[in-house]
Amino acid sequence: MRKNAAPRAVVALAIAVGISSSVNAAEVEFRPEIGAELVYTDNAGLTEEAPESGEIGVLSAGIVSEVIGKDGELSLDYRARQTYHSYDSEKNKLYHELDFTGDKKLGKSGFSVDAVASVDILPAEVSSNAITDVISGDLIQGSELGLGLNYQSNPRKWIDLNARVASSLYRYEDDRGNNNDYDASLLFKNGQKVNSVFWLIDSSYIRREARGNSSETENIKYKGELGLQQRSGFSPFIRYYAESYLQGVSSSEKVGESESWGPAVRYFRSRLSYFELSYNFSLDKDKNEDYVGAAVNLEPNRRTKLFFEYSKRFYGDAYEFTFFHQKRRISTDISYIEEPTSFDRRFFVEGDSVEEQKLDKTFRWNTGLDLRRSGLDFELRHQTREGLRDVTDFVKDTTYGGGISLDHKLSRKLIIAFAFDYDHYTFDRLNGIDQVDKYSRYDLSLNQDLIEGFFLTYRYQFTHRSSNIVGRTYDENRVSINATKQF
Repeated sequence: MRKNAAPRAVVALAIAVGISSSVNAAEVEFRPEIGAELVYTDNAGLTEEAPESGEIGVLSAGIVSEVIGKDGELSLDYRARQTYHSYDSEKNKLYHELDFTGDKKLGKSGFSVDAVASVDILPAEVSSNAITDVISGDLIQGSELGLGLNYQSNPRKWIDLNARVASSLYRYEDDRGNNNDYDASLLFKNGQKVNSVFWLIDSSYIRREARGNSSETENIKYKGELGLQQRSGFSPFIRYYAESYLQGVSSSEKVGESESWGPAVRYFRSRLSYFELSYNFSLDKDKNEDYVGAAVNLEPNRRTKLFFEYSKRFYGDAYEFTFFHQKRRISTDISYIEEPTSFDRRFFVEGDSVEEQKLDKTFRWNTGLDLRRSGLDFELRHQTREGLRDVTDFVKDTTYGGGISLDHKLSRKLIIAFAFDYDHYTFDRLNGIDQVDKYSRYDLSLNQDLIEGFFLTYRYQFTHRSSNIVGRTYDENRVSINATKQF
């Protein structure tokens, strides 16, 4: 049974506002707004046969605030939406969305504290309905409350030390995936005064404890480097890497681990651009083999950065890639990351164990173009999640898709916008039939600025879902008008 997430949202908002009042502010921005929306849909039940129409009303209120002080910053974005369905009053619901971040330096000690509070809207079960839409989605609300303590030494001296401890509480409306998170990290390297050698110790620890049962996971990573700073472009060093991933009752089951060391060399083309080659001796040869690793880091200017690394981890070949480039009005951001994760409720599928460690491989490509009267955003995405245990019902989930959005200013008070989004989901299972879902969404809108701070938005939306599961294919047409007043 799902619980009302409103109390959690109120608690999170109260904490956010309470912390906000403690900052010695130099600049404060505060923007409340209210809104009302009327929606007509020709397929209220999202059915393939004999669809029925319906009307939905949505009332909303929100606050956007930013506080910039001499010793810290705060950002608050809160929105509440109440839906009213003419065809089914049981669907009426109050939704909260909150995004709060804050940090505060503790004098000149090098210590600082930070806090996060958030409430998000998530699909209750991705294979049933992956759309996060308060009108037609099957949704839950999830909240996070987190506090952290940081220490940063003066990097201009002999050592550069950054340490952090933090704790977060994650709660979900249906209690699936509730957990307490504890993490710590340490980054210790040479300071700017050291000009002959360099060293690096980079470690992290994450522990997640389930609420309601004894399941736990632990992620531990260590990375070490010790070598000579570059001479004639070359920098030889010794590297060390170790990782361990556990899960189960008291984290008693090893999911994977690896440990290696070896010689390496970097060749610097410039101060920030280098090529790296290493040979890594495995310290657990019964599980992992020796390997040759490689990395490239190119930063020809402040607007461009490319990084690529190949290594081997406990699950086999491992890759990491990032690229960022910005030039005048166009920016591109590409990334590919592989990392084991657990307790990730965003992709929950019925029958899946949220607590289980899974290997997440995520690729994203975002390009934005900002012209004088027009804007364009383009995105490609691909994600796979694979089970890491030998005995599991979870095999693999694969998601890929993309989207494009365009907006054009017709006049000072009139903007037209179009967006298209496509997602393809494949849910592989050991037991039962594999499920394949495809979502196509079109959105055409016209935004009118009537008077200062008062906007009207007219929108048409079309959604098509096809699925190999009986009863989950549908088409929906939707029209709406939204009025928003900003103060």
